[in-house]
Amino acid sequence: MFKIALKSVRHNPKRLILTAIAVALGVSLVAASHTFTNALSSGFSGLFSDIYAGTDVIVEEDPDEAESGGGDPFAATEGVFADGDVEAIAAVEGVDVAMGGIQVPGAVLPPDTGEPAADPFTGGGAPSQLFNWTGIPEIDQSTLVDGRGPESNGELVLDIDSAPRLGYDIGDTVRIATDDGVTEFDLVGTVRFGESNSLQGATLAFMTGDDAHTLANDPNFQQVSVLVTEDADADAVVDRVSEVIPDGTRAITGEDKAAEETAALDDVLQYVDIFAIAFALISLFVGAYIIVNTFRIIVTQRTREFGLMRAIGVTGRQVRSMILLEALVVAIIASTIGIVTGYLLALAAAWLVSLFAGDIFGSLTLPLDAVLWAYALGTLVTLISALLPAITASRISPMEALRESATGGKKPLKVRNIVGAAMALVGAIAIGTGLFAGLDRPYIYVGVGAVLLVLGATLLAAQVLVPMAYGLRSLLTRMFGVDGKLAANNIRREPRRSANTAAALMIGVMLLALVATFTESLKSVVTEQFAQTQADFFVFSTQGAIPPGALDVLTEVDGVEIVNGIGYDSAQVDGSSRTVQSVDPATIEDAFDYDTEPEIAQLDGGAFIDSAIQDLGYEVGDDITIEGPEGSVTLEVTGRYLLDGDSNFVIDEATAAELFGEPTIVQALVVLEDGMEVEEAQTALQDALAEDYPLVTLQQPGQLEQFANQFIDLLLGVISALLGSALVIAILGVANTLLLSVTERTREIGLLRAVGLKRSSVWRMITVESMVMAVFGTVLGMILGVSLGSALVLALEDFGFSGVTIPWVWLVIYTVLAAVAGVVAALWPAWRASRLDILKAIATDG
Repeated sequence: MFKIALKSVRHNPKRLILTAIAVALGVSLVAASHTFTNALSSGFSGLFSDIYAGTDVIVEEDPDEAESGGGDPFAATEGVFADGDVEAIAAVEGVDVAMGGIQVPGAVLPPDTGEPAADPFTGGGAPSQLFNWTGIPEIDQSTLVDGRGPESNGELVLDIDSAPRLGYDIGDTVRIATDDGVTEFDLVGTVRFGESNSLQGATLAFMTGDDAHTLANDPNFQQVSVLVTEDADADAVVDRVSEVIPDGTRAITGEDKAAEETAALDDVLQYVDIFAIAFALISLFVGAYIIVNTFRIIVTQRTREFGLMRAIGVTGRQVRSMILLEALVVAIIASTIGIVTGYLLALAAAWLVSLFAGDIFGSLTLPLDAVLWAYALGTLVTLISALLPAITASRISPMEALRESATGGKKPLKVRNIVGAAMALVGAIAIGTGLFAGLDRPYIYVGVGAVLLVLGATLLAAQVLVPMAYGLRSLLTRMFGVDGKLAANNIRREPRRSANTAAALMIGVMLLALVATFTESLKSVVTEQFAQTQADFFVFSTQGAIPPGALDVLTEVDGVEIVNGIGYDSAQVDGSSRTVQSVDPATIEDAFDYDTEPEIAQLDGGAFIDSAIQDLGYEVGDDITIEGPEGSVTLEVTGRYLLDGDSNFVIDEATAAELFGEPTIVQALVVLEDGMEVEEAQTALQDALAEDYPLVTLQQPGQLEQFANQFIDLLLGVISALLGSALVIAILGVANTLLLSVTERTREIGLLRAVGLKRSSVWRMITVESMVMAVFGTVLGMILGVSLGSALVLALEDFGFSGVTIPWVWLVIYTVLAAVAGVVAALWPAWRASRLDILKAIATDG
């Protein structure tokens, strides 16, 4: 049977080409994602190896006990090792050299810095890495290329790529921005990091230890790098060092540290793969409709062939196996094409990212997991989709198959309708329960109900499409004459096939409409949020927290009435980490309308809690204990914070000082005095910040709203592009169904041509049939997408969504594109149908 299956595929490849393309498109997303993330992991793995592998042992804060999570090589943390700790480590048996290391939180500025940034987020991206210089290449992981290392305070070296990129030459004055302002250094040399200066786009700089301690405002070291003697075992040294270091710290070999960081990165990147696999499954799910239609039509066309095989002794099981083997061959070929296509997509994506982020990738090789996932998904979806047609083929009796006309596709839709109605009903009930039953996490019920409703609607599509096609017959006849009437009859004649074709497009459009509804509603939320502000400016730092001194600078500018900093920190409540927001309740409502009950001004030295804390059993009037790094306080719950997903607590600044010492101010609001010109004030404020705090910037609410909406539009574009493969597959499905349908109706078309139907009429008949299916699938998809998107938005009310915004413009665009797609999908089938030889067509077995 395997030989017969191979011959069938080889002798009739045209009928399976579009099916293979559909599978290949879905598979390509998986291959592209895995290749892309594997290259990214490889690039950073090499970086981590360069950072850590040259050092035998690293002593650092234990990431399991660190407040900040620890273990991040790109973030400066608080120093925990005093000079005495470094000396104790150096005295351990087997230790050759022990050097303390400190990273300075700051950024290297280009020479012309001083003007406000045009884009508030230009300071994001690859960070500046500022360290103390030891002069030991194994510890610095860098070697001098030109000049010399920093020997006295006020001297600096930069890596060989960053110096020219920023515009510096040896002898120039380099500006370093930190929380305390801007400090100038003399550039005395350039260094190469590792073997190739592969910094993944970051800027690397070294200064003297005294300067590093001063700029970091920290007398201690964040880590200690250890080189062991030639005859010492690094693991044994780790054990001995662990006995002399402070509590809450650890010793680890450089190789283990590099492997640990790579594993942590891989844990993050796996979510990218999951995201891509989800979209690949959507594409393959849509492709499943094409596969089912293709093999169902093939089975119908080969009814006589299967009957002859049964008559000479082939069992139904063997027929079924042959169909599945054909599907397996198609799956393997299509998956192979998809893997190659995915690899090329990954190359293109890596090239595009490199234009903006630099060379952050390792070798772009096709990983084994990409191949395994691609073949597994492609094969599984194809075989499952071909199973029902295969079962149908195995049940063909010899006598039925030897009749002149095939009888496939005429079974009643009773079971399909019952199952579809049941799934749709259960889905609708689940959605209603999530929206109106007042349960926790209503979006879960809405999500499950949406899946069931979509599957039910898919099965019921035939029940809607057939009456619609029949109802449109008069309209289509008036518009296109007999061609329109024949098109409507063709759709009605094969309801399963037509419904499956339309359902594939329905799912693609539904997802687009759902995403468009969600994002438009999100943009409305953004607009409403910014409408709540009375502040003239939002202030933030492109490097994270806003230095307290920057707020003092803003306060001293003429025309400024209020500067209100908003702090975000983490604290412990009942043994769990919770987010705490700190504000000045006396003035915050002059800048922003907080969503609280009662008003934020009535905070009264207590705490406002969100729903997550209320779920723990706390209510207004209760006492609650919050433990911070600097102390613990017991507060009365004086109100509720009604915006979920923002912070668990809102407290005042005095309480925050008890908990955190210096709260982490991540945002500030500025209110101007009446009569102040906003544009002039923005220039004055930015000029005041430019000298000492150039990394702090401010933007008007309207500017930030525009940026946020642009980001949402970008998100919509990315998701729409990923869903584009599903839509392309759906359009291919329309073309594939029509193409195979033309082959099946060869004699019918020949007879129509014989009685006077023109080629143009045949063309028009096929095109109208395609347009009706495409528009039907689009309209049903938009109805479902908008409805389910609206339900999801309403279910997320606790996260700030206040209402549904319908994306009318997008719906019109989708409808127009659907009609165009219907015409495009019909081009090849219509051309083939119009070119059939009349006599040969009539002579074809029916």
